[in-house]
Amino acid sequence: MRRRTLLEGAGALALPVSSGLLWPTRVHAAPKVRVGLALPFTGVQAEVAADLRLGYELAFTQAEQSGVDIEPVWEDDKANADETVRIIDKFSKDRSIIAASGIVGTPHAKAALPVAIKGGLPVVGLRSGAAELRDGSPLVFHLRASFSDELTLMLSTIKGAGLDRLAVVYSDDAFGKSSVEHGKVAAAKLGLTIATAEAAERTGKDVTQAVDKAVDIQHKAGALLMLMIVSPMVKGVIHARTAKFFMNPVFCMSFCATRQLADSTEKSLAGLGLVSAFPLPRSSTTELAGRFRRLAEAAKRPEALRSLTAFEGFMYGSVLSAALNKVNDGQRSTLQAALRRPIDLAGVRVAFDAQNVGYHYLKVVRKSGSGEIKA
Repeated sequence: MRRRTLLEGAGALALPVSSGLLWPTRVHAAPKVRVGLALPFTGVQAEVAADLRLGYELAFTQAEQSGVDIEPVWEDDKANADETVRIIDKFSKDRSIIAASGIVGTPHAKAALPVAIKGGLPVVGLRSGAAELRDGSPLVFHLRASFSDELTLMLSTIKGAGLDRLAVVYSDDAFGKSSVEHGKVAAAKLGLTIATAEAAERTGKDVTQAVDKAVDIQHKAGALLMLMIVSPMVKGVIHARTAKFFMNPVFCMSFCATRQLADSTEKSLAGLGLVSAFPLPRSSTTELAGRFRRLAEAAKRPEALRSLTAFEGFMYGSVLSAALNKVNDGQRSTLQAALRRPIDLAGVRVAFDAQNVGYHYLKVVRKSGSGEIKA
């Protein structure tokens, strides 16, 4: 079946059917299904949205080759939580849309998920690991480890390096505030001292001032933790290194592992540590990563291999596609039932637990001297 699609412009993909990258399931004709994707194509998270879209497109192209006919409906929430709510409400009321995916950011998810739940709309994959979103709702399917687990692993790594005092710069929003609170509890259990925690506006307009306070010599910080999205995080790290001469270890969150970070040749970022919520697509030995690499090559999109965000989108789209392969009636409830059963994505197991979290991967990685993000 030929897929009618809403992919416009240079981002649209066309892969030959002969590429042989099929799901390891029976190929069958299926009714076309519509999936709503609310992404911040404009605003501070535009690059994240572009890379997520690339990953989804690769997943949906592969699904089409196995007879799963998906029509993605792309909407731009402009990195504005009110817009996210409006779009998810629109998707919820449109019964031709079987599920939504791609909500980016804790404030946006916190505002929009109640609307999806009220409207009976499954949300499969969202770019937030906030604990307050993980209430076990049967309609919200999480596909990344929690920020709490991520922070605990990061703090354990810092403690393991023999450091005992930590400075924090955090985003002055729901994510940042909850992360700092968890960090304080986890640090105390590990015997770490958070010497200071400085808030910065989410888009980073005052991040250099926050960094100035955080790395002030009076705090004697052995490491700096940046709980910010990627652009202000990069700005803050460069400022710490070049203006404040802070040469101690610096760490950031998994959602900073974007192509912007991977492509940067800024020497101040060498040694930057972060926790990855997904395997590194360029080097992972899993068959799923191998398929991602082959699809990116066939689509002539080599930049996908430098983006953990693109692989994240591919993961979300692949889980959706695998579940939709078992849905023959186009009903949201049937999709929910399919997602409750374990899914094997080319050797990567996805199984949703009591909190409806299906994937828990975490690994400490770093920005190497050559610029590449490595394990």
